[in-house]
Amino acid sequence: MTIATAGTGGFGADSSATGPNAGYDPVMKFRKKVKDKKALTPENKLKESKENPSMPSRLFQYKVSIPEVGETIIYANSSAELMQKLRLLVNYRYRGDIKIERIMPGQAGKFFMDKRSKAIRNVKESVDKQMQQQMTQQQIANEKKKVNMKIKELQSQLQKKTASLKLKARAGGAQATVDR
Repeated sequence: MTIATAGTGGFGADSSATGPNAGYDPVMKFRKKVKDKKALTPENKLKESKENPSMPSRLFQYKVSIPEVGETIIYANSSAELMQKLRLLVNYRYRGDIKIERIMPGQAGKFFMDKRSKAIRNVKESVDKQMQQQMTQQQIANEKKKVNMKIKELQSQLQKKTASLKLKARAGGAQATVDR
């Protein structure tokens, strides 16, 4: 029985660093290389989230309610900056009624979810109303068919009676029924 060994010139930690029998290489740290690639340059760090979506936004969320328009969420650095921009956009008659309230991201998410669910509810209600209108139209059409069938039946009965009366009139039996 022979044991397989590399012998004295085999691979090992004490072998020379170069050549065919080079020793063990140090373990490469791949995580460090991945982090180095993801490191942002100073130029990228300064860009806003619009230009660089991987960066979080530095803007705050404000709930703005404008009369005759409604409520919405607007992003700005401060409420003063937001009010200054709104002065340029909103007619002077409505500026006094504008309400600005700083909200947290969770509240903004809830605001949008509520708005979405309300829109879905409105769509469902309009679909339900359309379904009800269709069902009502169908019921009306069915009733009209029933009435038309009744009219046709009565007309056929009338035709039969008039035909039988004419037949009796030819035979002379109509006067007996008229006199009574």
